[in-house]
Amino acid sequence: MSTSEPLSRARIFGVTAPQPWAWAVQVRNTPVLNLQQPPASDVLGAYVAVCAGGYDMGLGKWMKIHAGVLPLPPADLPTGAVVAVGRITSVSLWPDGRESRWYAGPVGLWLEDVQVLPVPVACGLELAVGLWELPSATLGQVRTAYAAVTQARESRWQAYEALAAGHGGREPATLKERVLKKCACKRALTRCPSCRAWRCTAPTCPSHTCGQEARLP
Repeated sequence: MSTSEPLSRARIFGVTAPQPWAWAVQVRNTPVLNLQQPPASDVLGAYVAVCAGGYDMGLGKWMKIHAGVLPLPPADLPTGAVVAVGRITSVSLWPDGRESRWYAGPVGLWLEDVQVLPVPVACGLELAVGLWELPSATLGQVRTAYAAVTQARESRWQAYEALAAGHGGREPATLKERVLKKCACKRALTRCPSCRAWRCTAPTCPSHTCGQEARLP
């Protein structure tokens, strides 16, 4: 999990990416946004709200042929709305930077910790170039939506950690371990051959009284 500055206090810039590239950022197919001009030198660690622009059929064909990715059709992808938020970890100028088929430059904006917003937030700036300032109302909605996503993620982690703690700090390794019924002493319970009730055979646990035997005269 990221230890970067919480989004409630971090800087957030808008960046427009045509569809289906914005979708590729959402589903983490691409780690990079290609810009036409370099951003300010102090953007590292800041966040970008990825605003989906119009659908570019050429990009869709490129993804299918060169990236092996079949994007969603135009009717299924939003435009003119912020669909995800990511943290800027590096900026590169072509041809320098990481190797990636998605990196075409002239400027590469590399992202991590990308989170998909539960509901796209209208941004109304499809034609903006480079990084731009989000309108205050849009910025507030993006922060609120992102907070909901991170809170849900924290809840999942807490549930996972509680589950792991219940298994001695680890998840059951095998199917057998996951389906076994266990006594409080951690020994596996077995079925009584007479009454079919679950019983523990550990000498330190109370002995099993069979229901069938209890009814005998």
